[in-house]
Amino acid sequence: MVKGYGRALLGLWKEVAERDRNASRFPLTAGRDCAGVVEMVGGDVKNLRQGDEVMAVVPGFWPGSHAEYVVTEESCCSAKPNNLDFTQAAALPYVASTAWAALVSVARMDPRKKPSERVLIHGGAGGVGSMAIQMLKAWGVDKVVTTCSKDSADFVRGLGAIPIDYRAVDVHDQLIAEGPFEVIFDCVNSDLARWSDRVMGVWRNSVHVSIVSPLLRDTDRYGVAAGLASNAVKHFCRSYEGAFRGRWFSYAYFSPSHECMQQLSKFATEGKIKPIVERVQSFEELPAAYEKVSQLHGRGKTVLTW
Repeated sequence: MVKGYGRALLGLWKEVAERDRNASRFPLTAGRDCAGVVEMVGGDVKNLRQGDEVMAVVPGFWPGSHAEYVVTEESCCSAKPNNLDFTQAAALPYVASTAWAALVSVARMDPRKKPSERVLIHGGAGGVGSMAIQMLKAWGVDKVVTTCSKDSADFVRGLGAIPIDYRAVDVHDQLIAEGPFEVIFDCVNSDLARWSDRVMGVWRNSVHVSIVSPLLRDTDRYGVAAGLASNAVKHFCRSYEGAFRGRWFSYAYFSPSHECMQQLSKFATEGKIKPIVERVQSFEELPAAYEKVSQLHGRGKTVLTW
């Protein structure tokens, strides 16, 4: 059990907004990550003790982190870096776990050695996108290209990525010139992201992975069975054409990883990964925080303090 000092809101609005407005499946405790002090441990916990300062994620089907006390698994926790305060630490775990699920679990990149893949990220200025850039550069990836707004170009360039303005008239030509790519990572859903299959390497086992999945919306709208079927059909249709050219498409979903959390603490302590916090708001300002996150435009994370 962790008594938290900060909870990040990235992904929170999707948890709420993608649910059926008429649904009665409550209470719903939102939030997936936090940072705080360990208050209690279970009998099988081996490496944590009361008083430890940690950052943590909460498994997807557990009650969330927007509460005074948060319960999670030991494998979902790692030591809070001494060079970060609780607010900064709370901004890291969810975005890192989501990026890890996409890049490692789905795209099969190996973070234990320097990956050779060239990577294109759609939406690199947001919370998950900016974390993905930092993780890739910390792993030693040479070429990371990201689409973003013109205003965010200097920001993503500072993280180590090559920015491309998604509104530019010649955006397609710019992407073709920078490609081909072995990994494409969608943090946003757009026509450009769908078009970019054309800049994937052919017969290089290239992977296009997206965290913008219709699964939650479809299961809430049609029910579990029909929703899963609908999502499977969309996945198949998106994957069918590329498979004949040695290219693959898949959705990725947030999934806690002990290895990710341990590496996150290490890289943050070494300064290779830094939290990007756009704003910090108190619990009393929660409606305003939800409103900000619902706009789905921002640079980094919104963090809620308790």
